[in-house]
Amino acid sequence: MINTDYVPEWYITPFEHSKYTLARNQLHMDLLFDDMDDSDEFLSMGCSAQVDYYDGGKHCIVQLGETQDKSLITIHGLLLHEAVHIWQRTKHLMGEKEPSIEFEAYSIQRIAQDLFSMFQESESEARKKKPTYFGPGGGKK
Repeated sequence: MINTDYVPEWYITPFEHSKYTLARNQLHMDLLFDDMDDSDEFLSMGCSAQVDYYDGGKHCIVQLGETQDKSLITIHGLLLHEAVHIWQRTKHLMGEKEPSIEFEAYSIQRIAQDLFSMFQESESEARKKKPTYFGPGGGKK
């Protein structure tokens, strides 16, 4: 379940080309806009997770709904997927066509770890007490 005290905070990509955050519901989306009438619909594409870009890609809002029926590995996979999209947009903003392999890997790692941390902050205490690893098929390892 989503922690009712969670408030999305902006994180900054390496080299400060864009900002990103995690929204878990429509209220979080509304909080991120000065005028709530300007806010977009939460998970408007009907996916389990998505990222929307604002201000030419300089602001990225990752959206992830309820996760009660998903393993932590699945959730991390979704967040990692969205982290790659943030990196792709950041790379474009930087004008990088061929970044080094290590630079790309570290950048994605940093963004993904921030999203994992935001996810953990956004979850209720009940979820935080569950085991942190589920192997193939969802079984506890």
